[in-house]
Amino acid sequence: MISRGVIIKVYCTIIVVLLFTLTGCKSTPTPAKPINTTPAELSHFPTDALTQGANIIDTQLSLADRNLYLANSGNIKMLSTDQCQLEISAHRGDFRQPESSANAIASALNDNFNSVEIDVMLLKDGTWVNHHDSQTGRATVYYTGERFKLNRMSFKEFSNLKLRDKHSNNLLNQRPIAAVEAFKTFAAYRHNNQQLNVEIKSDTNGQKLVELDNMLRRYIGLGGFYYSSTNQEVLYKLRGINPSVYLGFIQGGHPTSVEKLAADLRKGVKNDAYYLDNQNNLELAGRYGTKRYRSRYKDYTSKSSLSALHRKLGNNSGIHLDIRSFMQHSNVKHDAHQLGMKVYTYSLNGSEYHQSQLVKLSPSTLPDGAIVDATPYNICQRLFNAAIPAKQYQAISPVGRYITSLPQDADFDRFNEMRGYQHEGYYLSLNAGLKAINSAPVAPVANNIPTPLLEHGFPTITDEKIDNDTGETIILRLPTRSQ
Repeated sequence: MISRGVIIKVYCTIIVVLLFTLTGCKSTPTPAKPINTTPAELSHFPTDALTQGANIIDTQLSLADRNLYLANSGNIKMLSTDQCQLEISAHRGDFRQPESSANAIASALNDNFNSVEIDVMLLKDGTWVNHHDSQTGRATVYYTGERFKLNRMSFKEFSNLKLRDKHSNNLLNQRPIAAVEAFKTFAAYRHNNQQLNVEIKSDTNGQKLVELDNMLRRYIGLGGFYYSSTNQEVLYKLRGINPSVYLGFIQGGHPTSVEKLAADLRKGVKNDAYYLDNQNNLELAGRYGTKRYRSRYKDYTSKSSLSALHRKLGNNSGIHLDIRSFMQHSNVKHDAHQLGMKVYTYSLNGSEYHQSQLVKLSPSTLPDGAIVDATPYNICQRLFNAAIPAKQYQAISPVGRYITSLPQDADFDRFNEMRGYQHEGYYLSLNAGLKAINSAPVAPVANNIPTPLLEHGFPTITDEKIDNDTGETIILRLPTRSQ
């Protein structure tokens, strides 16, 4: 007689087999995930080009007619920067990303900058980190709200810092990165001949500089990086460590630039809660915009000073000047080139001012490079008209026709914002804000409302006439006195 236990085991086995059978015989199989394929029309675009979405082919081809394309990041980028006769360096990485972050480096490399400038300094325990300010409080904040000087922090304390969002000033759930992390990020995203400009903020000994140079050689390799500093002695030590690397001496900001910066900071302190929170730091910076700074300011743009600088730093060296200093010394590039030196410019007073000075120069008198808080498109378009429409493509979609209708001075860095004006016939200009695409003058409308006079000849105030026959745009016209 079969035992009860055996019968139970048989039933269990049958149930398990049936379950597996039913699972394998589903009438509705799980659909496979769709595979996004690049349309043939966009196969020649860069690998980071957006290839999916409504009217994407027409959008991309309309942009390509202007040497532009829409990247997956949502940014407009240039298909080619060959027209830009200037080395463009991203100041502290992509200006749209938080300072001292891996994203700032990666985004700048993806945006086709020739080089990316970062700042490195030493902590108390000898760790090299990617950080600009000598103390916390502006771009990075300690979790307790306390402010610390970087040279008194350990890496464990540094790791507790939070990055600040540039647009909202809110704290992010991200920490600033160590120098080695910055170097690894650069190596991972670098392409073509892009270089890392390592600005050294700490006055340190040769041993720590050897350590820094070895890290850069290991993760990036010779030819992929160069150094800059306001400290000639640091650069002199580096020449002994690395005989072939480029060394850029950063001359201090022009006194007028420093004074304007100090005035702007003091103005910000009075009007903005974020600046109030950093008042002590900003007042400290503001002290340099005084006669004391002007008296201590050293100018190295003369022939003799450049020669002395070249003797100290050796071949493959250069000078980095505030744009005001460069504009006031028109021969500095010629004199530097005679010594085999390069000239770069930067600005303490913002990218707009920097570019407003560069556009005054002819291509032959431009500096060798510019360290900017702007995009390569913005610089190349303003200086070299690198995104002029070729007018070889006929758009078929509304967005494509809008792109092809835009004038040469349209600001494609604000493309998504600009599309909000698509149906009104307006666009955002690089230099003048909101403008009409077709700026034909509007014919004056006669005012037929009589204007009665008071006893002493003064007209009474009548309602303004509203002309709303021009579509979605309403034009207000004030009455004029009838003759």
